[in-house]
Amino acid sequence: MKGRVIAIVMSFFCAIAFSAENIPDSFYKKRQEIVELYKNLKPKIFSEYVPGVKRRINTSEKIIAITLDACGGKKGNGYDRALIEFFRQNKIPATLFMTSLWIDANEDIARELARDPLFEIENHGYRHKPASVNGAVVYRRRGTISPEDLFDEIELNALKIERLTGKKPIFYRPGTAYFDDVAVRITYSLNYIPMNFSLVSGDAAGLSSSKIAGRILKFSKNGTVIIAHMNRPGRGLCAAFEKSLPVLKKRGFKFVKLSDYKDKLQ
Repeated sequence: MKGRVIAIVMSFFCAIAFSAENIPDSFYKKRQEIVELYKNLKPKIFSEYVPGVKRRINTSEKIIAITLDACGGKKGNGYDRALIEFFRQNKIPATLFMTSLWIDANEDIARELARDPLFEIENHGYRHKPASVNGAVVYRRRGTISPEDLFDEIELNALKIERLTGKKPIFYRPGTAYFDDVAVRITYSLNYIPMNFSLVSGDAAGLSSSKIAGRILKFSKNGTVIIAHMNRPGRGLCAAFEKSLPVLKKRGFKFVKLSDYKDKLQ
């Protein structure tokens, strides 16, 4: 009962925060449908590797998808301009997972990136919460606490991205990349693909640029999906990509956006 009350309060404040952007009636109707479908289900798994979450491209082609998270929040609102300019100069496409926290702190940059056909903007959540229905905790971060709370986490940010780009996002990756199994089912019910990765760059762990580059060169293979962060300037990620991506190109790899291969994900 207590969790339900908290969920209602959180949803109320989320709606207030978004009220200026005119939430459609269909939002509330769909939220109620999700609550009714999933309110009695108990999760059994909470992990980055839950069945149904996509992690790589199933292909024999020499392709790699680079995904960059923009997490937002107190220490997460930075922008690695040098990294993005490196991608632009070398015509390397990427899929950018943004939260509302980051978009709100970087509105002009977000609009600029949304206009650039080299990139696609995808859903990293409204408040960068892990995707759960019972408030599961990972890395000291509490996840969404109910189906209703998860719905708001996904759909409020989806609305923001749609208004930014003119189209609904295709993929959802939660804060910390953790899902529970009920959250995965809810994600599919909302017509999004739950998306993680097959190769962790290591930038979030503070690895040096040489170690990040070494990981990318050692573990990249056909269909690899790399996760890194575009909100951590000065952490060495740009230098790591400058070292590794030209080598991968010489090996015959090309870089793609996730949406180009959404039907081949596994």
